[in-house]
Amino acid sequence: MRPRFKSLLLLAAFLLAAVTPLLNVPQSAAQPTTRLRVVTSIVVLADLITQVGGDRVDVVTLVPPGADPHTYQPTPLDVQRVLDSRVAIWNGLGFEEQAEQLVAAQAIPNLVVATLSDSIEPIAELPEGHEGETADEHAAHAGEAEEEGDEHAEGNPHLWLDPTLAMRYVETIRDTLAQADPANAATYQQNASAYLAQLAELDAWALQEVAQIPPDRRRLVTFHDAFPYMARHFGLDVVGVVLRSPGREPSAQEIAALVTEMRTYGIPAVYAEPQFNARILELAARDAGVQVRRLYSDSFDDQVRSYVELMRYNVTSLVEGLR
Repeated sequence: MRPRFKSLLLLAAFLLAAVTPLLNVPQSAAQPTTRLRVVTSIVVLADLITQVGGDRVDVVTLVPPGADPHTYQPTPLDVQRVLDSRVAIWNGLGFEEQAEQLVAAQAIPNLVVATLSDSIEPIAELPEGHEGETADEHAAHAGEAEEEGDEHAEGNPHLWLDPTLAMRYVETIRDTLAQADPANAATYQQNASAYLAQLAELDAWALQEVAQIPPDRRRLVTFHDAFPYMARHFGLDVVGVVLRSPGREPSAQEIAALVTEMRTYGIPAVYAEPQFNARILELAARDAGVQVRRLYSDSFDDQVRSYVELMRYNVTSLVEGLR
């Protein structure tokens, strides 16, 4: 465990001891529930779990909506919220490392843990200095992140933005809930089957919609490096990304190179995300004379309240912006 995170856990435990009497919810007196308590990281995963679990599960999301899972810091209340969990479901690939460590540090008896990205081959994240490369060039440099010790060298974690990979997540969730709660396995199977059919219908619609984009306009510039799986599945080419490392602002030279890419490829639209301040992307887009639109990756809001709504919004935004 990294020293900084260990210190945070010790601080969280100390503060928890102080606030627990005020909350009148002692650690040793967690109230029993007939529903299966599942802890996860982000709202997107919570939605997938709820679709499978229905009213048989109670899902706790650690990372607040709009927060960055990469930089999430545990709080004393987070500790209290996970103490009676029976299942922990993570995305993996370093996406929510601190949330995973927080739950692991509680040593919850008989906790069933699943990592959704296990057994799926990830796309390696591109090392810094290769912004604006084509998909083929991206693949050619795929090993560099691991060689340079990148914190996400194991691969880009945003697999769920490919609906076919989200369907594999659902299958893992189904099996995990059934393992933890065999008495309701038939319910989880039935719910998962219905939801998988819904996702297959969503994917068929999305592929048909994206087919409207002319091949020479299927080039994508985004603020955050969250969309390689979506791009690969729908036949798009990610040619530029503003923010490759959480917490690191791009340099003036990188922004200038991004503007050049936009002009070179004739990019009609670039894509920000609602949870990020995209002022830099907006300035670059203005310089290049292109519009700024939205894509969602791991957050919900008043416009997007579920995974299906998120994907429908993204596909519509892509088609309207690039066609």
